[in-house]
Amino acid sequence: MTISAGDQPIRSAGDQPIQGDDTVAAIATAAGPGGVGIVRVSGPRAIEIVAAVLHVEPPTLSRELRLGWAHAASGTRVDQVLAFAMRAPASFTGEDVAELQGHGGTQNLQALLAAVIDRGARIAEPGEFTRRAVANGKLDLLRAEALLSVIQAGSDRAWRQAQHDLEGRLGEAVADVEARALKVLAELEGWIDFPESDLDAKSREWITAEIAAVCDRCGELAGSFRHGRAMASGIAVALVGAVNVGKSSLLNALVGVERALVAPSPGTTRDWLEVQTVWDGVAVTLIDTAGLRDAPDPVERRGIELGETRVAAADVVVVINDGTSPWDDGARFGERALITRSKGDLGGDARGALVTSAKTGDGLPALRQQTLALAGIADREGSEAAFVTTARQHGRITAARDAFAAAYEVWVTKRPPEVVAIELRAGAHALAELRGVEVGERVLDEVFARFCIGK
Repeated sequence: MTISAGDQPIRSAGDQPIQGDDTVAAIATAAGPGGVGIVRVSGPRAIEIVAAVLHVEPPTLSRELRLGWAHAASGTRVDQVLAFAMRAPASFTGEDVAELQGHGGTQNLQALLAAVIDRGARIAEPGEFTRRAVANGKLDLLRAEALLSVIQAGSDRAWRQAQHDLEGRLGEAVADVEARALKVLAELEGWIDFPESDLDAKSREWITAEIAAVCDRCGELAGSFRHGRAMASGIAVALVGAVNVGKSSLLNALVGVERALVAPSPGTTRDWLEVQTVWDGVAVTLIDTAGLRDAPDPVERRGIELGETRVAAADVVVVINDGTSPWDDGARFGERALITRSKGDLGGDARGALVTSAKTGDGLPALRQQTLALAGIADREGSEAAFVTTARQHGRITAARDAFAAAYEVWVTKRPPEVVAIELRAGAHALAELRGVEVGERVLDEVFARFCIGK
């Protein structure tokens, strides 16, 4: 990334490793025109640099807002700003942090950022402020991921779930399982170190019950991923069926406005169309596809192929039959299929399928409800449980579950306690990785690359 600082380009660290002993800066507000724009600075020289921009002494900056003029390195005035400082460790990153709150607008904020960069800061990498907060113990990795979900939430329920995780709900659940596993491990290692002190029956029963309990809890969390991912990212719902069965009419009825062209002649839809909507607080992408048919035109044929590719990635496939075209049972879509009968106002045999009518609206609420249920969402409404929401989290909780399952199997078959301890350590390590306690730089790079630069 580059921006202009006088006549010289300012460059970010790029592929250089993020260092906690340097000072970083970034525009923390959205790009484009706005009433207020913020430049955030964090690191050991943050307060010194912002004080230099304001032409004041660093001790005069505090948590109280200060009105002043920001100056370029050349000494010329840039903008009238409000400024304040937060001294370590009482800040979001745990470092010295200072902010310049000026007027919004791309040019104005670039000039303010350049004034900071010219005095020794560098442009922050994506998510670097949050990454520093994690490194300094202000957030665990799960709460950092939740923070990104709050920012990216596309629906009310996604936002509520992200806020619960930001409060630490998932982290607390994982930490509790980890603590229980470590307690069992400590008991076993004590026995391993002093084999002459054999475990009594009560201790053996407790170990059996605890290993089973932590395995089951990890299984519950792993099982929550389908719901959690759908809530966080929304779901994709594809409408498929033969030519002229009413796919486009149904899509228009589901979103309440005409988004897809509808005509009596078959084959009106020659490509696929996506429409964003919200059902019961869940972000839904509806995909209208071209009718299944042999298309002689290569462009039309390519449109059908692209639609089929999009359908393959959908969470739910609504298979539409109108009672006149050959019946499609949707077997090729497996558990993702929801079989419907369209044009229900015209009557006819529904063959047990969900009957809908784009004309009267009959069956549409049931279609929405059943679609959400098929995606694993509707039955979890109102739940206060913790949910796994990312592939990284799911991978680690699944590894922990499998390790604890192996530990249980080894324990009940009376294998050496050393083998049980190995599996318990593996499970506890996976949970520590899930929380970000024991995680490598590559994983952190992947997590924080999804953040915006100013966060």
